[in-house]
Amino acid sequence: MPNEADNKQIRIVLAEDHHVVRNAIAALLANEADMAIVGEVADGRTLLSTVARLQPDILLMDAQMPNHKPVTAVEQLREQYPQVRVLVLSAFNLPEYVVGLLKAGANGYVLKDDPTKLLLHAIRIVANGGEWVSPRTTSILIEAMRSESSDLEAKLTVRELDVIRLMARGRRNEEIAAELVVTNQTVKNHVTNIFRKLDVSTRVEAVLYALSAGLVSIKTINEEY
Repeated sequence: MPNEADNKQIRIVLAEDHHVVRNAIAALLANEADMAIVGEVADGRTLLSTVARLQPDILLMDAQMPNHKPVTAVEQLREQYPQVRVLVLSAFNLPEYVVGLLKAGANGYVLKDDPTKLLLHAIRIVANGGEWVSPRTTSILIEAMRSESSDLEAKLTVRELDVIRLMARGRRNEEIAAELVVTNQTVKNHVTNIFRKLDVSTRVEAVLYALSAGLVSIKTINEEY
């Protein structure tokens, strides 16, 4: 018998000010059985109220819209609606956007000219509790973290290093637990300690430290996808 959870659709609010782009994304997602757009927003004024009303699984948010301060919006979403996952869709592969939004708490960052299969993959990863960034943003992110990550191996225990390497490969906590033959709670404790030691708040930031310290390669991560 099919599991009801397996049939659950990912409920998405789409925030995009360009009508043609918004319609194109809506048409793309309409072909995916596990995704449903439950609301659309064309500027920043109604963003928070729409999220509050619809309580989506994911906010797919353009980085630049009228009446919209993206970093502030993400910070407010993290504070007021922490259960809503935020995936940024952007035309800008620039440090002030990529680094700023991820540090504010966005769960992912996709470029508008990435292949559509990467957008769909990112939505599923983020909806499933993971973090995802466009492979084309990694050089920017690594450079931003490089000066802070030189002593990473000295900061973390051997087991925490195992966990962060698996996080870099997109593994969820339960998958890490199975691979390391430990409990889910043990993995959660390791992740909490990693965040505290690295002074980060998201898995994306933690993984960037691992990348910039050479603990895992971009090639290895890309091979997972």
